[in-house]
Amino acid sequence: LAARDQQAKVRADNARAANAAAQVIAQAAGDRCLHRVEANEIFIRVMPEEAARLRAQGFDFYDWGEGAARLVTSWHHDVTTVQPLADAIAAL
Repeated sequence: LAARDQQAKVRADNARAANAAAQVIAQAAGDRCLHRVEANEIFIRVMPEEAARLRAQGFDFYDWGEGAARLVTSWHHDVTTVQPLADAIAAL
């Protein structure tokens, strides 16, 4: 039981880290957010030329139809690792 409890704690901690990182990006995106961010996925409005600018800075994300992108944070992301992307989105 202790091992199972420890695994559950690790999973919960990982989810909290990913969700917190997503919130940093969502706050930077502001009105660009297409949906309320409730977990580790962020959908933003981004024009093709803006997406190209983000990619030229080394950021990777999914195209999500015309004029939109899907960003996904993971357990290994934290505020400091996503802040450069958040700043780049805010500067668009």
